[in-house]
Amino acid sequence: MNKFHLLVVCVTLWLASDGLMAQPGGSFSLPEGDMKPVVEGACAGCHNLSTIRSSTGYDANGWRHLITGMINLPEPTLSRVVNYLADNYPYTPGEEPTIVDGDYEIDIVEWRVPTLGQRPRDPFQDEEGNIWWAGMYASLIGRFNPDTGDFREYQLVSDARPHSIIADDNGDVWYMGNGNGTVGKLNPESGDITEYPMPIPGAQDPHTPYFADDGQLFFTLQRSNMVGRLNPETVIFA
Repeated sequence: MNKFHLLVVCVTLWLASDGLMAQPGGSFSLPEGDMKPVVEGACAGCHNLSTIRSSTGYDANGWRHLITGMINLPEPTLSRVVNYLADNYPYTPGEEPTIVDGDYEIDIVEWRVPTLGQRPRDPFQDEEGNIWWAGMYASLIGRFNPDTGDFREYQLVSDARPHSIIADDNGDVWYMGNGNGTVGKLNPESGDITEYPMPIPGAQDPHTPYFADDGQLFFTLQRSNMVGRLNPETVIFA
């Protein structure tokens, strides 16, 4: 029997990846109902409401699981919102995965990150087995120990909005400050965070880091059609 053991650490709460990067609100209008203004107020602060429409939909349990990972709503408001969404956006058949023939066993374990609505993303595992991730919407870097279940979140400046992270040979964690045009370094032992702003105004949206064999840090600048390079020893950009 083939066994696939899947560790799902970062539950990235996406309805549709393109829509989440759009501006909140938009021209999309939700169906009428008592919970319409509540859903508009709770959801539009973080992403475009059209992401609800473009999702595959969920039953009540699915909507509850999704919502409670993004925001804390008190009862009975939560149940009424769940029912509103399940009635108007039920699961849409036809999007199911294709099941491969043959015997298989899949173990999926999920842990919910401490700060809701942060859009955890880009995880990697360090040599000690800890899982690291970037909490983009909450401007934080997180660490999780799967053996103990312990979480720690390191708060960055509010506009950093880290997109991707990577570790160097010293164990420092580097992140791309997608929101404020910086490359940042986190020392996990001390918690110290150092930011390196882009050297020219046109260099925006640092993204997707990679360490070369000589220790140079390369990264893309998505909106600028550039590739950047930072020498961590001299802190000089190129």
